Amino acid sequence: MPIKKCIVAGCMVIEGGRMLMVKHKKLGIWVPPGGHVEENEFPYEAAIRETKEETGIDVELIGDDNVKHTDEAAHTLPEPFVILYENVPYKTQPMHIHFDMVYVGNRIGGEIAANDESTDIRWMSKDEISIMETFPNVREVALKALERYGNL
Repeated sequence: MPIKKCIVAGCMVIEGGRMLMVKHKKLGIWVPPGGHVEENEFPYEAAIRETKEETGIDVELIGDDNVKHTDEAAHTLPEPFVILYENVPYKTQPMHIHFDMVYVGNRIGGEIAANDESTDIRWMSKDEISIMETFPNVREVALKALERYGNL
């Protein structure tokens, strides 16, 4: 049986030295908001959409945008902070692989709102992220993003 491979995108929203995390209902752990990239959608658009759907927060993506094209037919897309390769152990589905485009963003509007995909939504400090229940790679990337962009 072939292994399912998915492109997903998420956003580590940083504000006042804290990061917005959601307690994922299916996985039972803390992760940044995110989800599958839909047909005809760029990963950065999915990161913005999923953040709004899962948290009620409107975001603007930030990051290093050093590459500029001179060719009028070429376009520079926002770069993810990191791209993760993950084996996802859903309890109700077979194991599958996510290619996860993780962006960093800041809030430009909206208020935290409950949804049906998570059991909790919370702004977390570096200390809270250090001990939250999550995957080791999520913790590592979250701490690196806070280190780099924590002064937003």
